[in-house]
Amino acid sequence: MTAALRRYGRLYRVFARNNVVRELEFRANFWAKVFTNLSWLLLNVLFLEVLFANTRSIAGWREGEVYVLLGTYMITRALMDILFTPNLGQIPTMIRMGTMDFVLTKPVPSQFFVSARYLSLDEIGSLVSAIAVLAYGVVKAGLTPSLGQFLAWGFLTLCGLALFYAIQFLLMTLSFWLIRLDNLTHLADIVVWNARYPIDVFGRRLGLFFTYVLPLAFLATVPTLALKEGVKLWWLVAGTLLTLLFLQLAARFWRYATRVYTSASS
Repeated sequence: MTAALRRYGRLYRVFARNNVVRELEFRANFWAKVFTNLSWLLLNVLFLEVLFANTRSIAGWREGEVYVLLGTYMITRALMDILFTPNLGQIPTMIRMGTMDFVLTKPVPSQFFVSARYLSLDEIGSLVSAIAVLAYGVVKAGLTPSLGQFLAWGFLTLCGLALFYAIQFLLMTLSFWLIRLDNLTHLADIVVWNARYPIDVFGRRLGLFFTYVLPLAFLATVPTLALKEGVKLWWLVAGTLLTLLFLQLAARFWRYATRVYTSASS
């Protein structure tokens, strides 16, 4: 187990070094993407400002608390875009072009290779901005979370990131059967986009669905509640169990898909 982790660590360092070199070759593109991401952040902030100019709360959530939720969602999204999105979005093309054949023959687990080969370092600006939005929300809401609350928020945010990865990976694995459907990435975005809103706005039934069946609540709402209302044990337990379940489902579905895959040349 330890030897395998060291092997993965060495391989990931090689991937990271190659990505840094690539970003240094295209610096103008790097800064253009940073500017685009900051513009997207500004639009989200302006939307909230306009919204709360006409109401004091949304489903019981005050303005500062919604900023905390938005910041949490954006942190999760930025980490996803840095670590996984540039990889998973290439799966349909790899299958269609036949390069998936070479991935499956490499002496490294194929799921790790297709998930970790690229890093989108130009999303770091989004991560820094998201942290700023979170901090602004905490101050504006007048929250004074304890160290335990921050630790719980961090753990639940990592659970949300892992769930985000698993959900998107499950959708992208469908590419083995839906080869010409290039919009699976956009479908994943549409599904996860709902996590920007407090789960309370969807009502009881949809709220339960988005908590336990399609656990979007753990991408932002539940971590925010840890800062807002204090730590509850069932959040930590549910987050852990759901994360392990979805990661296992993603891994099993990938193994099944690669097992029945007949390659582009057959």
